[in-house]
Amino acid sequence: MAGVVVQDAPNQPEPAIDGNDYSKNSRDHPIPSQYKHTLTVMVGEFCGTFMFLLLAFIGTQAALDNNNPENPKAPLAPASLMYIAASFGTALTVNVWIFYRVTGGMFNPAVTLGLVLVGAVSPLRGVLVVATQIVAGIAAAAVTDGILPGPLGVANTLGDGTSIVRGLFIEMFLTAQLVLTVYFLAVEKHRATFLAPIGIGLAVFIAHICGTNFTGTGINPARSFGPAVVTRFVGYHWIYWLGPVMGSVIAFLLYSFLKWVDYGNANPGQDADDLEMARIRSPASRPTTGEKRPMSRSTGSTAVV
Repeated sequence: MAGVVVQDAPNQPEPAIDGNDYSKNSRDHPIPSQYKHTLTVMVGEFCGTFMFLLLAFIGTQAALDNNNPENPKAPLAPASLMYIAASFGTALTVNVWIFYRVTGGMFNPAVTLGLVLVGAVSPLRGVLVVATQIVAGIAAAAVTDGILPGPLGVANTLGDGTSIVRGLFIEMFLTAQLVLTVYFLAVEKHRATFLAPIGIGLAVFIAHICGTNFTGTGINPARSFGPAVVTRFVGYHWIYWLGPVMGSVIAFLLYSFLKWVDYGNANPGQDADDLEMARIRSPASRPTTGEKRPMSRSTGSTAVV
């Protein structure tokens, strides 16, 4: 997610920061670049999605085992809820930071859809990545079930009193928040882009704080599908697909509108290198009529990766 890279001149790659000539290695490689890059992304997405979900599932299982042994269906205690949210948020942060230079660190079909909609990922690569993420989700759930004692309890289910329609909209809004975070912290290039994994992890953290007692917090079809394959499918499993898809579309529409109205000039100077430009000026120091104001830096654009 944090590694959506703008490529203005694909035939003339810029020198790597570490001084190594990766373009020479690419030219000498026996596999054609277009196939090699796609294979690299698929391998990276599998590894990243698998490790993210494996760690998150293990943390969730530990929290559930210590929640309320006498009533497993009881709402999660605050400590257990925080434990689960921290497991998902930190596991995602670490793995996005590891893999964002390799794949972009998507690890979520809903996020991948959002990136396809803005043109940051090609449709064909998006389909291949989504399939890879789903397989990784199944593998993570199966390994978790195999290495931990007791039945696997990480499948997404609705909480008591939460209807299917309510669950659908909860999933939609939580996913929209996540995809918007990806758009503005990772797709839009700015001075804090390198910190995008932290913001994305926090978005997942707060989503689990808010949604886990109601829907189990899917917001990721690969996360929901994997445990369902290993355990069982509930009749309303479809909401964990439709909700995130709706959330991605809503985030895309809002992001597109803000780009259309040139949001960067509504509050200029937020990413300025000059600290004085970024500070709020007093009325006496503001430019008078006819005096030009400095413009904010461009937020950048996306390209197909």
